[in-house]
Amino acid sequence: MTNTTTPSLHVVEDGGLAALIGGGGKNGTTPISEILRMPEVLAAAMDVLKQSIPVELLDPVAPAAQRNPVVLEVLRRAIGAQVEAGRGPLRQVPTDEASLLAIFRDTLGWGPAQAYLDDERIQEVKINGVQISVQEDGHDFSIVPERFTDPRQALNRALLLAARLNVSLNHSAPQGTLPLAHGTRMHVTVPPCMPDGTALICIRRGRSYAWTLEDVLERGAFSPAVFDILLLLARAKCSFLIAGETGSGKTALLESIVNSWPGEPHVVTIEDNTQEIRVKHEMWTRELVQSATEPGAFGRAAREALRQTPSVVAPGETRAEEGGAILTLAVSGHAVITTLHAKSCYAAVLRFADCAAMPGAYVYAGRRNNALEDVGDTIEVVIHIEKMNGLRYISEIALLDGTERERDGTPRPRLVPLAEMVVNEEGQFTWPTRAVAVGDALIWSGDADETPRSLAQKLRLLRAEGRVRAAPTSRAAADEAITLAGQLVTAGQAENALAALRRAWADRHDDRLIAAAARVLEFDPQRMVAAAVESITQAVALEALLDRRAWGQARRRMDEVQRNLVQIAAITPVGRWEAIRERIAAGVTVDTDLYTRAKRARQALDRGSQPNEVIVLLGPDLSDRASPDAALAVLAVRRDAVAQLVEAGEVRQEVYAAIVAQMRALTAPQEVSYA
Repeated sequence: MTNTTTPSLHVVEDGGLAALIGGGGKNGTTPISEILRMPEVLAAAMDVLKQSIPVELLDPVAPAAQRNPVVLEVLRRAIGAQVEAGRGPLRQVPTDEASLLAIFRDTLGWGPAQAYLDDERIQEVKINGVQISVQEDGHDFSIVPERFTDPRQALNRALLLAARLNVSLNHSAPQGTLPLAHGTRMHVTVPPCMPDGTALICIRRGRSYAWTLEDVLERGAFSPAVFDILLLLARAKCSFLIAGETGSGKTALLESIVNSWPGEPHVVTIEDNTQEIRVKHEMWTRELVQSATEPGAFGRAAREALRQTPSVVAPGETRAEEGGAILTLAVSGHAVITTLHAKSCYAAVLRFADCAAMPGAYVYAGRRNNALEDVGDTIEVVIHIEKMNGLRYISEIALLDGTERERDGTPRPRLVPLAEMVVNEEGQFTWPTRAVAVGDALIWSGDADETPRSLAQKLRLLRAEGRVRAAPTSRAAADEAITLAGQLVTAGQAENALAALRRAWADRHDDRLIAAAARVLEFDPQRMVAAAVESITQAVALEALLDRRAWGQARRRMDEVQRNLVQIAAITPVGRWEAIRERIAAGVTVDTDLYTRAKRARQALDRGSQPNEVIVLLGPDLSDRASPDAALAVLAVRRDAVAQLVEAGEVRQEVYAAIVAQMRALTAPQEVSYA
């Protein structure tokens, strides 16, 4: 912020706060609430925000911690300029945070839906005309009491965002997916597919980090025995079809399988319009196509992957004729993982063959029987996922064992059932399996080995490679890695010993692997010193984040550190990582509690509850243990409740001023960084 503008902004902030406390606008004649709703004020603010807010911050679920300081800075500068000029509708607007963010919500933001879009626990928000429904993680959709006052409010916001992103959304192209940042998927339907003046807007939050099979297991989508099987199939470099309804978790499972791929693969992902897949492997080629404006682009990208010699290709979704190019990839020997909509494993195989044989498809156009035969010979695993009560579960896993002939000679897929979800007498989900993963093999429950021929060949190759067995739910996997590492160290191959331990660690974190890595490092003092320096650097950086109570950032950084076995093993003193993890867990718990309290208290205040009751709902002040964002969420509600008490004469003005000062202290560093 320059010297010429700083004094003006300071004056405007004081005046705005005084107006807020007094309950009036300029000269105390116009209430603040009316000023914030004036059409000329909203129009002027909209013009300023449209010109100055970066398009990536227009993502409806852009982190509020990144967006709000920019919004405040832009509006305060505009207000200061109009105050200095002595004209303009914005000069009467107070510059406190609540007022300015309210203006943002009512102009460029998403009005009554914004609070839910800012809540990271909300996975999807749907706006249908004026109605808003949300899906919180682990729950089904529910309609919320907040609504738009006019359906055109949501429609206009969608059209504005589409225009900023150069996406056609009009009567000629009434449906489209907007390519947003942060992995967000936003699909919009406008007239004539919707009634005049209304829109259907579906906003699904993207994941902030790359999932693995272990992450999905922790969410209860399958059992440890199924986890072992899926991990073995990924290590054998199988091709997968993943089927299910919209929102059932197909892409998340695809991502987790890709991220459990062995070694250092070259991964090629192909997605249409929105990048949702996140890959942790270093050699990752991301293909993003625009099928709506470039028909056939998805199939062309799949064909080009043939020339890139990838280890695994993950086309995000098979919907139409691109299936021909995807099937050609599998036939050429590449591992392929893709998703599609189907009601069962059997239906998924038929639908994939149908897509591969559609008019215009690569190689297989009009050759459905040939496509089905090649699917049976090249795809090893078919998985079906279901969504129930907001949770996602694998409902069926089958192995594909070629095709057999109907009476009329047409082929049909031959599936070998492997696992199926059932509900036991206690109402719990279980996953009985017909085989278990033991070492590098599937051991079947019956006398016969039902492993399909193509999969059996891949498992034999896996055993021939002499890789460390990766079965994280069994102590035998870590034992093999530790034994092999000891043999390699004795032979003077410390680096190979660490590589063996790292491979096992990538599949499952086992404390015995940490101890084994520490023993290997003792044979390589130079490596030990370098690793210790890096470990201490990371620990100091993490502890600095913890001192700032940046619990979310610390957890993400700790997850990255956790992937590096050598760093984990080299830290001193012993127990330092455990102490850091405990502090992170404690801080996240406090934040979660405060966000819940703030939400309930805000709802109570909006319903007209007594401000004293609202303050009781907020509970004790835990701002000294919470992240700044969580503390601000609670303080904002406390401030608004106290404002009502001040107006009623029940609380002194100094109490309100102290809360405002506390909030300013928490936001000051953020504002400075954008000045």
